[in-house]
Amino acid sequence: MKDKDLIRKRHVNGLRLAGTVGTGLFFTGIIVSILTNLGWASALAGQLFTIFTLTGMTIFVLVAVFVNTKNYNYFLTLLVFWLLVSPWLRRAIFGIDDGVVDYLNTYGGRMLDYSFVFISYGMILAVLLSRFYLSVILIIYYYLITALSVSNIIFNPKTFLTYDPTLITSNLYAMNGGIFSQNAAITTFSAIALIAIAWSMQRNLKDAIAHERSNNLLGRYFSPEVRDEIEKNKDKHDLDQEKEQQIAVLFTDISNFTKLSEGMKPQEVLALLSEYQTKMVSAVFEHGGTVDKFIGDSVMATFGTPFSRGNDAQNALNCVRQMQVSMRDWEKQREENNLPIVRHRVGVHFGGCFVGNVGSSDRVEYTVIGDTVNVASRICDACKEIDAEVLFSDKVMNKINEKLSSEVVSKFSIRGRKEKIDLHKISV
Repeated sequence: MKDKDLIRKRHVNGLRLAGTVGTGLFFTGIIVSILTNLGWASALAGQLFTIFTLTGMTIFVLVAVFVNTKNYNYFLTLLVFWLLVSPWLRRAIFGIDDGVVDYLNTYGGRMLDYSFVFISYGMILAVLLSRFYLSVILIIYYYLITALSVSNIIFNPKTFLTYDPTLITSNLYAMNGGIFSQNAAITTFSAIALIAIAWSMQRNLKDAIAHERSNNLLGRYFSPEVRDEIEKNKDKHDLDQEKEQQIAVLFTDISNFTKLSEGMKPQEVLALLSEYQTKMVSAVFEHGGTVDKFIGDSVMATFGTPFSRGNDAQNALNCVRQMQVSMRDWEKQREENNLPIVRHRVGVHFGGCFVGNVGSSDRVEYTVIGDTVNVASRICDACKEIDAEVLFSDKVMNKINEKLSSEVVSKFSIRGRKEKIDLHKISV
């Protein structure tokens, strides 16, 4: 999965969360409106506010329920548009009510306190979008709208700020300076704090992407259990440290693959390889192995990387057993569907290898290198000459925990290698 896909996934989750929280806010607003009627002096304003609330809730419900990676941009645009226009719609509705009741001459200086009520909702929803720069723009936008509302009241010729409790209680147009100072400080602090939270969420997003990318990369090679152990013990199992280890190396390939794939469409060949490799990988992961690479119709796996999980030769043997069971089941399925039978060859060797990251600065691959790998590959190839489906080297047989009957092929000459080895043709 590419980084942009991981980022989009996180952004979708953020937008969905904003939609869910917004739904809750508007639902609460509807309940309060039903219970209190909000004391509207204008029936039209009350009706418009109900429409406004239902519209907002509908938008947030749609976002929370239906947003996904494909339609994300549309829903983000819709929600941002609502966040931009809703403060002005609310002001317009209250303006209609003001035309009836005349808020300033009714509530006087207390109007200043009401100006700070709605700002927190918009700023919190902006942060939940999980998009730092957009969140900052929306937070500043809501802060400036609040500043505009406050300035309209403060600079009105009738109103004045005071800290005198007598004037505050006796004069309709007196504005409580203490409460205003607290509201202004809290609003400013909240805006700064929410910007800091948005920045922290951005940092966490990058860390989460790096972690998810790491998990995806590890998942290509290691079983879930091995991957979890690597994540929990990063210091102990540092994949960046190259080292030499005693491991079991396993190679498989499909017998007569060229002939088998002759006449097949490319899509059919890919489907065949994918099904085969899925069965092999499942067996490898089930027994604590590592998938090193796919080479055409071949699979290379190792046991003992990045760390030993007990008797690695025995784990390799158990893996081969599961592979053979899977292949026999697959053979029956294909036979029932009148499809060509697929058989394969397996070669396993045990010995020292260099384990670590190799490659250039542009592309690095976690793999194993050494004579053991070459010999394991040649053993798999030797299955053709010996007419065997599974061949183990003598070193593997000496490491396993059980007595396994086999047909010994003594002093076999490995292609490209002077030293001869003993091979064991086994049935598992």
